[in-house]
Formats: sequence, structure tokens, C-alpha cells
Amino acid sequence: MNDYIAYCGLDCERCEASLATVNNDDSLRQEIAHEWSELNGAEITPEMINCSGCRIEGVKTPYCDSLCPIRQCAMSRGIETCGSCREMDGCEKLGMIVKNNQDALRNLKEYSFIALRDRPKLKDLAASWFHEKWGVPKQAYLDCMTAYLDRETEYGWYLCMNGERIVGGLGVIDNDFHDRKDLTPNVCAVYTEETCRGQGIAGRLLDMAVDDMRTKGITPLYLVTDHIGFYERYGWEFLCMVQGDGELEMTRMYIHR
Repeated sequence: MNDYIAYCGLDCERCEASLATVNNDDSLRQEIAHEWSELNGAEITPEMINCSGCRIEGVKTPYCDSLCPIRQCAMSRGIETCGSCREMDGCEKLGMIVKNNQDALRNLKEYSFIALRDRPKLKDLAASWFHEKWGVPKQAYLDCMTAYLDRETEYGWYLCMNGERIVGGLGVIDNDFHDRKDLTPNVCAVYTEETCRGQGIAGRLLDMAVDDMRTKGITPLYLVTDHIGFYERYGWEFLCMVQGDGELEMTRMYIHR
């Protein structure tokens, strides 16, 4: 993430104090000090208008340095920004900022899409996350991920990250617990956090998996789902009904050719 994005998501490069500091503009410092004094009902002197950026080493305004509750909270948690915090969506302190500044929220919602091989140290976190979402034993995920990371298989695992927080993911395995063992490999465990849905995350992960598998000569791919109308958006076609392990009802099988 851009170093000038503050813990709360605001862009420090647009802050008047930062502009005055970068340009060493004393007249702007005086103007800002007068404006902020009236706005906050407290004396703010031009000498206080010096700030290199919330997350950048260097001088800070007194408020940013020691009074901002969001900055203090984020630093105490050791997170990159509030976007990396699991409590972000319900945070009252952050809510006061993003309520009137959607740009700040968009900055915090900056997503990155990775294959687990790009960041193998996420293996344990990823296995726990998938276990929490689907209830499949964590060890089962760890075994599949370890085989992938050790290059015993090319069936990969793909994640959407918001800072250091996993907000979406899926994997590729031999069989996703159904009776058609000949229809392989299967995309499995597709999930996006509820607060992040409707932004195309799952679609991008699906495309990422399809493209990665195709470069390795692995095609077509299959998946089982009860959803109708979602996977079709990303080039998947209904193929047939299959019997899920231990399931009474048949399940829809899709293919991506």
C-alpha cells in the first residue's frame, strides 16, 4: 500500500500540513494554524504544522504524533493500516472517518490477489481461515497446501488479501467430496467474507485459478455448487448432477473448458 495512506485510509499527500512541510511554506502554515485553531477551539501555532505523513518516519503534528486514537490503536496492534484489522467493519473510531470520506474506505479496501506460493508463510493462516468457513478439518487443508508448496502437485490455492487479512479464497483439489471421481480436478472452498461481497472478488479468484491451471496444461476444471446464475458469469457451464458424499440430494456440477 502507498506509504502516504494513513492508518485510517486518509491520503497524507493531500493533507495541508504535509503540503506545507514538503514545500516549507510558512504562509500556508500560518493559514492552516488559524483555520485549525478555530475549528478545534484550541490554540494551534504555525510551528505545529509540520508532518511528513502518518506512517512515514519523521516529524508529526502533535495530534498525529500522540493524540490520534486510530493511529495509536493501529500502532499498538502492529498492523499496516486499519484495513488489516479484523475489527475494521465495526470500529466506531474508524467509522467517524470513513462515514464522510469514501476515498478513505476505498484506500483501506485495497485488495491483492495471490497464489499461496507467492506467500507460503500464509499457509497456517489460510488453512485456519478455510476451516473456519467450511468446517473441513484444518489438517486436510494443510496437507493439500503443503503438497502444493512442495511442488508435489500443481493444484493451487489462491487468496484475496486486504492488507494481512484474508477476505476471499479458493483451492484446486482432485475431488470435492462427490461420486464422479473421473471429473477432476475440482475448484473447491470458494468463499468471500460477507462484508466484501459484490466487488468481484470471487470472480477474479476463479479466473486466476483457471488461467494458472491452463498455463500448466490442466484443463478443464470442475466444481460442485448449489448456486444457479453466479458461476455462469465467469465462463462456467452446467454439466450434470452428481452425488455428494453423505448427501441425500444431488448437487450441480459445473465445468470450465
